[in-house]
Order: sequence, then structure tokens, then C-alpha cells
Amino acid sequence: MNNTTTVSSAPGQPGGKSKKLKSLLIGNLLALSTAICWGLNEPANKALIPDWISASGVALSRIFGATLIVWLISIFIKPQKIQKGDWKSLAWAGVMMVGFIYVFSLAFNTASAIDIAIILTFQPMLVVLINAIFKHEKVSSLEIVGMLIAFGGALLVILAGGNLDGGRLLGDFFAVVCSITYAAYLVIIEGPSKRYGTINLMKWVFLFTAIISIPLIFTLPAVPRLFESVGGTTHWLPIALLLFIIVFPTVYCYIVTPPAIKLIGSELLSFYQYLVPVITCIVSVIFKIDTFHWYQPVSFVIIVAGVMLANKAKATAPKKSN
Repeated sequence: MNNTTTVSSAPGQPGGKSKKLKSLLIGNLLALSTAICWGLNEPANKALIPDWISASGVALSRIFGATLIVWLISIFIKPQKIQKGDWKSLAWAGVMMVGFIYVFSLAFNTASAIDIAIILTFQPMLVVLINAIFKHEKVSSLEIVGMLIAFGGALLVILAGGNLDGGRLLGDFFAVVCSITYAAYLVIIEGPSKRYGTINLMKWVFLFTAIISIPLIFTLPAVPRLFESVGGTTHWLPIALLLFIIVFPTVYCYIVTPPAIKLIGSELLSFYQYLVPVITCIVSVIFKIDTFHWYQPVSFVIIVAGVMLANKAKATAPKKSN
């Protein structure tokens, strides 16, 4: 029998400080890992679409694959009862998820992977705008200025990219639609995410997404090239890329983001998202998936400046008294 007395460390004691540092380290590692996964997501999609598999094939693989994985994980998680009033929100979240996953894939038919990553950086401003319109949240003049600056950066990507290749315009438009639907998803899911664990929440969101996506199965073309065996040779690299897209950007990132927010806060987490276009750019250029153009870093800096200005305005705004 162990008679050693365990003394718990108070926050001000060395043990408490060590625990806090450990939490910060884990939170930062989780945030960094999600940024890397999302940064690799764009070039992986661009490498597959449309040469190896159609955009709808990638989108439906993500949706049905992620649904299966999350439900398998949920077997080992204690279930939570969903409140009656939350079912509608979860269903609408499923609708929005179909929108941004499916449209995200469609964008890669014509748009640049780097352009898409930069346009998606504009998404936090859309959350502010949607909250202002539908939740009547007050927006300061400085936040509006930040939004306009960020919008200018996104517009630069679309117009400059369109001048290089007219076909990019449609892809960039899909990237904008993807940003809007993802922003709407974040607004819808905000309330339920505070009441339920990540797995218990996402298993229902993904299930609704899968059910809504069933009619899209009939839009699939012939058997994708990556599943065709030519001369007995299996295309392992494209298959591995598709599995990566399903497991990491689609499942892993959704699961670890809430814990990361709890450990380091949403503001610090958001800074890691600025790494996404940088990682996308580096990987795309190294593997010759995409080409680098002058307007991309310029527009990225403009968008980030606008987002940070709006965030600063929100942080310094006076709190409402109860």
C-alpha cells in the first residue's frame, strides 16, 4: 500500500505553472497541426481534381467517409441527449456543410489552389457580417473599415486571377460561396457547440450532411481514374491523397479545434489560420501543382490586415452591461 501523500499544486505554485505551460504547448501543437492539415488540403485537392477524380467524387468521399469515421469514434464516447430545439440548428448546419464541402471541391476545377486558400482567409469577416445581419449584433465603424479592407484583398485575388485566366473567375466565385456557407455554418453551430461534446455534435451534423448529399450521388461520372488499375498498377499516391483529405482536413481538424480553443483561446488559434495560405503556396510551388503570382502575397497581406483591424476593434469595444 502506498502511503505517500499527494499534494495538489495551486495555480501560483511551480506545479500549477508547469500544468499551464503543458496546456499551452498542447493547444499550440493542436492549432499548428490543423493549420498544416488545412494548408495541405488545397494542393491535395488540386492534385486530384479533375485529373484523377471529379470534384463531386472528392466532396462525396469526404462527406460519407467522415460520417462513417465519426460514427465509429462515437461508439467509444458517452452519448449526450440533444435538446429538441437544437435539432433544427444541426440540420441547417448539415445543409451548410454540404454547401461548403461540395462547392469547395467544385472550385478546384478551374481556380488556383493558392487563390482559394487566400480567399478563404476572408471568412472571419463574413461571420461578423452574418452576425450583424441575422443576429443584429452591433458593428463598429472600425470593424466596417476592416471588413472593407479585407474585401478589397479578396477582390484583388478574383480580378487579378481572372485577368490571368478567365476560367479562374468561376472557381474564385465558388471559393467565395464556400466562404459564405462556412461562415454561416459557424454562426449556426456556435450555440450547440457550447452544449455538446465535439463527437456527439459532429456525428449528427455529418449524418444530416450525408443524408442531404444522397441525391448528389447521381451526379457522379464514371469510375474515377485513381481506382482504375492499368497494367496491374494501382495508383497508390492519388488514393493516399484522397484518404488524407477525408481523415485529416475533414475529420481530425473538426475534432481537435474545440479542445485547442479551450487551451489557447480562439484569438490565438485564429492567428495559426494565417499559416494556411503560406503552407498552400509553398507546397503548391514545390510540387508544381500551382504557380505563384505577384498579387497573391499582396492580397493576402491586405486581407490579414483587414481581419486583424476588425478583431482589434471588437476586442477593444466596450462590453455590454447586464
